[in-house]
Amino acid sequence: MTQANAQPAVPMFYSGLTALDPALHLGWGLRGQANFSTAAAANAVPLGVGEFWHASAHYPIVFGPAGVTGFPIAITALVEGRNLFVDAAGQWLPDSYVPAWLRRYPFWMQPDPDGQNASFWFDPHAQQVVPLHEYADARPLFDYQGNPNQALAQIVQFCQQCQNDANHTYAFMQALEQHRLLVDRQATVELSAGQPYSLGGFRMVDMEAYHRLPDAVLGSWVRKGWASLVALHHMSVQQNWQRLLALHRSQNG
Repeated sequence: MTQANAQPAVPMFYSGLTALDPALHLGWGLRGQANFSTAAAANAVPLGVGEFWHASAHYPIVFGPAGVTGFPIAITALVEGRNLFVDAAGQWLPDSYVPAWLRRYPFWMQPDPDGQNASFWFDPHAQQVVPLHEYADARPLFDYQGNPNQALAQIVQFCQQCQNDANHTYAFMQALEQHRLLVDRQATVELSAGQPYSLGGFRMVDMEAYHRLPDAVLGSWVRKGWASLVALHHMSVQQNWQRLLALHRSQNG
C-alpha cells in the first residue's frame, strides 16, 4: 500500500471511500461476516475473466452496453430492484458463486497512474472497519508498528488478484471491441402465465462473426484462453436464463 493521492471515483455498490492509513487507523479492525445487502437491488454484478468458469454455472454472463462499461457482467435478476441471490439478511444464495467484486467489499484498491503501486480504501458506511475499543470482536488490521496484520494482508492479496484479473479482462474486452464482436441483445421471459418481460441494456458475442475471424486470430485467441471465455459466455446464456426464471418464480409465488 502507498499513501493515498487523488480520491478515486466511488465504485458500484459503494457509498463512499476513505483512505486506509496506518497513522489514522492503527487501532482499527475488521468485524462481522460478509454481507451483500449493498447489492440487494442489483440486477447485474461486474465480473473478471478469471471468474467465468465458476460464474457460468450460475448466471448469464453478458457485457455492458457500448460507451458505458466494457466489463463482463453476471445477470442476477430478471426485474429491476430485486437481486435473486441476496436474501433479506444480506446473505448470498447458498451454493451459488459470489462475484469477486462483492467479496472485496468494503475495500478498494486504486492503482497509481504508473501502475507500479496502489492506494487502499474502504467504505466507511459499511460499518465493518471499526475502532477496536468499540468492538472487542473485531480483528486488528495493523500491528503496533503499523504493519498489516494477517486479516489485512489477506484482503490486500485478494484485491491485488482482483486488479490483475481486471487487467486481463481489459485486454479481452479490447479484443472483442477491436473485432466488433459485441452486439446489442435482449432476453424475453415469461415471469408468470401471460406476463412476458424483456430485459435489455446488454451485449453478447455475435457467434457468427466470431466464427468468421481469420484462422490466425482464432489461433491466437485459443492460445490466450480467450476462445474458452467466449465458449463459457455462450454456454452461460444458453442455460442460465431458465435458472433465473425458476428462482424468480420460487421467490415470487
